[in-house]
Amino acid sequence: MKNSLLVVSLVLLLCFAFGCQNKAEKAELQQFKAQGELEAQNIEVIKTLLAELDKGNSEIFLKLLAPDFKFYFPSNSGTPMSRDDEMAMAKMMMTAIPDMEHKISEIFAVKDRVVLINVVQGTHKAELEGIPPTGNKVAVSAISIFRLKDGLLVEEIEEADMLGFYQQLGMELKPKEVKK
Repeated sequence: MKNSLLVVSLVLLLCFAFGCQNKAEKAELQQFKAQGELEAQNIEVIKTLLAELDKGNSEIFLKLLAPDFKFYFPSNSGTPMSRDDEMAMAKMMMTAIPDMEHKISEIFAVKDRVVLINVVQGTHKAELEGIPPTGNKVAVSAISIFRLKDGLLVEEIEEADMLGFYQQLGMELKPKEVKK
């Protein structure tokens, strides 16, 4: 009798232990699944932003960027641009390069961040920062890191080949004149 009670107790203990372990594994699996879904949603937000910018819709910033959005461009900029600043810059670029198109090379998400490597290309057809239209085709590579919260962009850090961009518009980089 004692042996059968011991066996039943041991079986119940093992069932309880394995049952709890399975619940912990399921909870961890659900957490990974939820994180994967969030990362996929964040990637879609970035793709939507780029697709709308390619259509010339700068108003998309009002929908997808948080009111307190911060844009660090270049990345070591001590003072970030606001959502309105970035929207104004985008409007300026879309006016000067109306056929602007973003070509995604790489995009991936990790937790609340999305990393984008892309090339922005188009034709310089209107004045840009005092540079008259050249008709030149331009292509600028950029790397951006976005941070999202509750489906909205709250921060962007970007590096782009602006020297190469201005050279494509015909500008030259010259050393400063040495004072004699």
